[in-house]
This record gives sequence, structure tokens and C-alpha cells, in this order.
Amino acid sequence: MIISRYLTREVLNTLLAVTVVLLLAFLSQQVVRYLNYVAVGKIATNLLLELVSFEIPYLLALLLPLGLYLGILLAYGRLYADNEMLILQMAGFGNKKLMRLTVCIAFIVALVVFFLMVWVNPLISAKREQLMESDEATLHLIQTVIPGRFQASPDGRHVMYVEKISRDHQRAENVFLAQAKKNPDNLDQNAWMLVFAEQGYQEKDPASSDQLFVTANGYRYEGTVGQNDFKIVKFGKYKIRIPQNETQLTHEKSETLTTLQLLADYNNPHHAAELQWRFSISISALILALLAVPLSTVRPRQGRYLMLLPAVLIYIIYVNLLFIARHWVEQGSVSIMMGMWWVHGILLALVIIVAFLSSRRWTHTL
Repeated sequence: MIISRYLTREVLNTLLAVTVVLLLAFLSQQVVRYLNYVAVGKIATNLLLELVSFEIPYLLALLLPLGLYLGILLAYGRLYADNEMLILQMAGFGNKKLMRLTVCIAFIVALVVFFLMVWVNPLISAKREQLMESDEATLHLIQTVIPGRFQASPDGRHVMYVEKISRDHQRAENVFLAQAKKNPDNLDQNAWMLVFAEQGYQEKDPASSDQLFVTANGYRYEGTVGQNDFKIVKFGKYKIRIPQNETQLTHEKSETLTTLQLLADYNNPHHAAELQWRFSISISALILALLAVPLSTVRPRQGRYLMLLPAVLIYIIYVNLLFIARHWVEQGSVSIMMGMWWVHGILLALVIIVAFLSSRRWTHTL
């Protein structure tokens, strides 16, 4: 019991450290991606923290199997390198007990991953979908504008600039808008509509539900560059329809479905691929843990990091095969019955081979 607690503590401490480091690294990449969306005006700044928080459970589900894999590899590797594992085996804690203990730890981690993949992540994906389609994401175009910077629409036909934004992000001051239009007299040349206004804010058209940007106390200029027939209009209030930036942040539709919904339509290749993916991540935690035990076997004084490089290489190949298998299922290139399971079969075969070679090497060393 004391030995089991000791080994469990070593594995869990390493698992926690590795997972936290990996989570921070991958989460920082997502933060940079979302900040880029904010900078180009694709999402409102008030959605940033909520969208980043949605990434944590999703990343955690993907990183826990890797954290467990590296945690076992590093923890057991240190014990082998420092001769502690040899002493434990002499005390009666052999390979079978070590494997049983590892399976128990891996089973608990796999349950956590299963809970995240099967229940939490679909719920979060659906919540993200609702958030990006809500008025909070589309109504406040002004919240996507950065003061003191020209920002163009995706089609390049609209340019917006504001000098200052109020603290509540509801009103802009000193607004400039430029909109390109086709010149009816010369289709190869654009006519421009320019608006200069003291203030601007956004509202929804009650009749059409379109988003309108309302400018107040300004001037409107219309005409073609190089010609002297510009029309100048002074206005107290002028409403402009500006196309909203489309944000590609939502996941595939199948990712927002519950597991029961996927099971009900399992014959659909996309739904089958998504369901098998959710189960595969949980299964990977168990298989990777089994593989880490023989891979961690090193001779005394060889170094705990000896097998780290080949172990990471095996993980990269395994995960990429899972992505390829998922794509094949979605495209109908392989049958749903074969699905992604053949990838796990290959890794299980590798576990058996590595365990056999490791036991022979360790027996020869003793």
C-alpha cells in the first residue's frame, strides 16, 4: 500500500506538471489567435475571455492522455535510473503489480477524459455556437473597432476609422466611413461615399433586423475619384448598413450534438466519425499508459530521458493516424465498422512488442 501510494504520487505530480505546462502553451496560442480576430474586427472584445475559457476543457481533454503518457514515462524512468525500481522489485513489487497500478491510474484519467469528451465539450461547443450567433456577437460592431486605426471589411469595400470610443463601448467620436460603389456610368471604376461625423453608434433595424451604424452631426460626400461632381450633404443623423465580419470560430455541427444524438444517427459518416473520436481520446489514455510502462524501462545510470524522444515520436504518429482515420470515416473512404479502431489496434500491437522486448532486456540486465 505504501509503495502504491508512493508511485501514484510520483505519477500524478508529474502528470499535473506536464499537463499544466502543455495547457498554458496551447492556451497561449489560442489567446493569440483570438487577439488577432479582435485586432481585425472579427469578434468583439467583450467575447474574448469567454471564448478563451471555452478552450480550456477542450484542450484539457486532448492533453490529459499526453500528460499521463509523459508523466508515467518520466516518473518510472527516474525510478529505473536511480535503481529505486530494482529495489521495489526485490521487495515484491513486480512488473504485474506495477502494470495493475498503472491501469488503475490510467482508468481514472480516462474517465475524466471521457466525461469531458462525451458531455462537457459538446455542451461547450453548443454554447459557443449560440454565443457567436447571438446579438451580443453581432449587434455591437463598434466593439470590434480599434480607436485610431483604419479597419477594412473582408470584401475591401468598406473602411472605418474612429478617433475615440466611450468607456461603455457604445458610442464613437469623430467617425470616418468610406464605402465603394459601382459607378453606373463606368462599371470599371468605383464611386465612393465618404462620411465624416462627430458621433456614431449602432442599432438594429426593427423592420428588417439588419444592423445599422448611425452617424450624427456630419457630412456625406459622394462621387468618383478624379471628377469634380461630388455631392456634399450635411446631416443631423445618417444610418448606414455595414456588412458584418463573418467569424469562423464555430466548430463543426456534429461537435455540438450530444452523444445520444450521434448514436441515433450513427450511420451518418460525419456523426460516426465524431462519436468515434470522442471515444478514441478516452481509449488513447489507457493505451498510451500501457505503452509508457515498458518504454520507461532504462538501465541504471542510463538517464531518465533516454526513451523520451522515441516515445514522443510514437505519440505524434499515433495522433496523426487518428486524425487521418477520422477524416477517412467522414469522407466514407473506410467503413464505419472499421472506423478509427484500427489505429488503436496498431498501438496495442506495439505495446505487446515493446513490453516483450523490455522484459527480455530487463531480465538480461538482472
